[in-house]
Amino acid sequence: MRSTSWSEPSRRTTRRSRAWRRRHTCAAPWRAPAALVDSARRRAGGDMLTQAERDGFRDLGYVIRRGALSGPQIVEYRAAVDRVVARCEGPDGYGDARRGSDGQIWGVNNIFHPSVREPALLSSLGEREILGVISDLVGPELQYHLCTLLVNPAGLSYRLRWHRDSAFDGDMTEAALQAALRSHVQLNGALRRDHCLSIVPGSHRRVMTPGERDAMQTDPDGPMPGQMAVQLDAGDIVFYNSNLLHRGDCAEGDSRQTLHYAVLAHHPDAPTGPDVQTWLTDPAFLGTLPPPLRALFGNWLRSG
Repeated sequence: MRSTSWSEPSRRTTRRSRAWRRRHTCAAPWRAPAALVDSARRRAGGDMLTQAERDGFRDLGYVIRRGALSGPQIVEYRAAVDRVVARCEGPDGYGDARRGSDGQIWGVNNIFHPSVREPALLSSLGEREILGVISDLVGPELQYHLCTLLVNPAGLSYRLRWHRDSAFDGDMTEAALQAALRSHVQLNGALRRDHCLSIVPGSHRRVMTPGERDAMQTDPDGPMPGQMAVQLDAGDIVFYNSNLLHRGDCAEGDSRQTLHYAVLAHHPDAPTGPDVQTWLTDPAFLGTLPPPLRALFGNWLRSG
């Protein structure tokens, strides 16, 4: 899996030194379990998901957790998102915002950067309803991958083309797709009603059909055979495999606030070589993290 989400790309920056990584190792390798299905059921304790859910994620490529975020969390995160977006405005604003041709912001990358960091959003990644679900999908040894906001404060319409995150044109071998079934989890956590993500369920396991390939080549922004709109209300989270054929679009008038995170299963013997940001290697940042996030970012430091 690439370190960049094609739908919400992150800025490439300088790679950290190998010597620095050797001084900041952590955590042992993990053993990957299975993955999950579309369901809103909860379990009060222990595992977050049933085996049927894990098996379903493997087959369909997504699961929706209804009401995963509480009312107070939604209020707190909405206010934090507003502050992040405000820091991106103006000529001296944070520069890693994604803008449309009209200059309006539709996304903000690397939201844990010191220029825009909000403690509530950083903490959200470690919540049981987020990190606990991901751990239940791909095991406890995880590593950070990306942190993005998807927003639409002006309520303007936009549409992104169909793609897989690991292949912009959607063209991947079946072997590569099968190898990535348990490699990562991407998520959209809706703070407001969000119907922006469309997917083709099950497409993360196989090569494109002739109909899908034709759609990608002739009208990559248009309808796709077998497509499904992911319907989220405020507080819902969809966890998905980013090798699904998917796209994002937002209707005019919709005000979007969505957390967009990705976490990888940590394989220290098979480094991913991610793009990095030097601020993420700052001991002052790493030292303030709660234990679950400290391990998440520590494993990321080992991966290059």
